Amino acid sequence: MNTAPLRLLIPLLLLVALPCPLLAQSDSSTEDLPVDPWSYSRCLMELDSLVALSGNETRRNLAAVTEAGSLAATIDRSAVDAGFAELEARCPPLPQLAHNRGVLAAHAERWPEALAHLERSLLQDPRAADTYRLLQSIYEYQAALAYAKALDTPVKARPPDLEWQDSTRLNADARARSEGRLPLTDEIMQSLRAVSTVEYELFSWWHALHAAREVEQFYVDDYPAADIRASRRLHANGRWEDLQREINFTANDAVVIISGARRRSTLLLLRLVGTRWKIYQETRL
Repeated sequence: MNTAPLRLLIPLLLLVALPCPLLAQSDSSTEDLPVDPWSYSRCLMELDSLVALSGNETRRNLAAVTEAGSLAATIDRSAVDAGFAELEARCPPLPQLAHNRGVLAAHAERWPEALAHLERSLLQDPRAADTYRLLQSIYEYQAALAYAKALDTPVKARPPDLEWQDSTRLNADARARSEGRLPLTDEIMQSLRAVSTVEYELFSWWHALHAAREVEQFYVDDYPAADIRASRRLHANGRWEDLQREINFTANDAVVIISGARRRSTLLLLRLVGTRWKIYQETRL
């Protein structure tokens, strides 16, 4: 990955046309934003939308630079940062938000701001190993620049790798729990047995079905591949906006009934596999 700082910005008007619901209503100031909280599932959705926009635009820009041999426009960092700031105002603490604001600032070589955001991310989740490594690499890079300047020698150190964090990024403890290597505490179980948690799994599953990629991760390991293909065909023409969801819990499972416009309902049974709700039965009603 080319980590050279990207210096030019495209107008906010161009970003409004891109498929990011948060940026469509954001400006560079958050002072007058309402403080109405958003659901956890919407916060994760908006986080992933901003990260996808930032990552896609960065890759597009680097490809254009390589092809044309000249600088090309990239994302409006102030607008993206305003989007992350709005999420921090409306959502429960998500360490990925502060981490990503640190990445934005580091791309612009605003090192003190980047360090402040990354340290905030660590305060929200001290075990966030990726954020800690990035923080350390920035300190090391700054030290290398200072030594090179003091000794009047060329800078040999490479800038740090600046990686975004979306909703799937897990810290070491969470990853261990997802692999069954650490017990789930009562507090974690309570958060997992929440409608918003299952809602976000359903949202991700639905869009994976329509994108026809990585759908298997939403099912238990022994789920028949033929049944997954049948589910894709069944829901191919449906829209998430039209999908009605009813979510309940039994002692061990999540029970979901989904129904679309003029369609028969479908029963989904999900069980916890580590920290993920995964489908183990799908039945048309």
